[in-house]
Amino acid sequence: MDFGYALKESNGELTVNFKQKVVGWKRLASEMVEDKVVLDLKNAKKMIETKREPVVYEQYNLWKSIDRFKEIFKKTKIASDLTLLNFGVFSTSNEGELFSTYGHAHETECGEAYFVLKNSCFLILSDKKTYETFILHLKEADYLFIHPKFLHRTACDKKDVLFATFYPELAGHDYKIIKNRGFPFHVFRCKNRTKIVKNPKFKNSRYELIEKVKTRVNPIKLLERNPEKLKDILENPEKYKKIYFIGR
Repeated sequence: MDFGYALKESNGELTVNFKQKVVGWKRLASEMVEDKVVLDLKNAKKMIETKREPVVYEQYNLWKSIDRFKEIFKKTKIASDLTLLNFGVFSTSNEGELFSTYGHAHETECGEAYFVLKNSCFLILSDKKTYETFILHLKEADYLFIHPKFLHRTACDKKDVLFATFYPELAGHDYKIIKNRGFPFHVFRCKNRTKIVKNPKFKNSRYELIEKVKTRVNPIKLLERNPEKLKDILENPEKYKKIYFIGR
């Protein structure tokens, strides 16, 4: 499926050049620190004080900008976004908490489809009730369906990462559930190794790191060939539970 961009990579840094003007927005490090969704706030504040304002990630709203995706949204109310998450750490050194998206939950019982277009990342899924957390190490071309029972956010791995998400308009985005507390577990990079750090605000929580995810339905192919079916899957996750990642 043509997403309407040309992609360049140099030393792990990605540049996305769209063929036409695309509506989007940027998430700055200072916003995430101000809202206390970063775990290591001390080092994150030092980074902001000593460096030029870092852009953590950019989101591009294809459903508002590119004809094919605008048409799909008009017919199905499925929104299609691309996110470019920059590689970095919330620190003045090369070690520390990895850059991540803000994270959110859905306001309704709708799912979300996720596809990694370039490089790798960590998708963090935390149960809204139990805070049981699954950290999925996703590689390029991996995809899955996120069940609405999860809070979810993405952390970078070793390079910039580009991924696509598809969700119904009626899903809604709840960011307040993340504000002032973050996630039960955050991903750090220490001595060139990944380290999972527990957030003390979540007492009774545990995590599992998953290196390989079993997938059944490719959301991009479905969006292209049968968007109405994708709409049904996203709006009725219990009906299609076998398609979704729901944990072990």
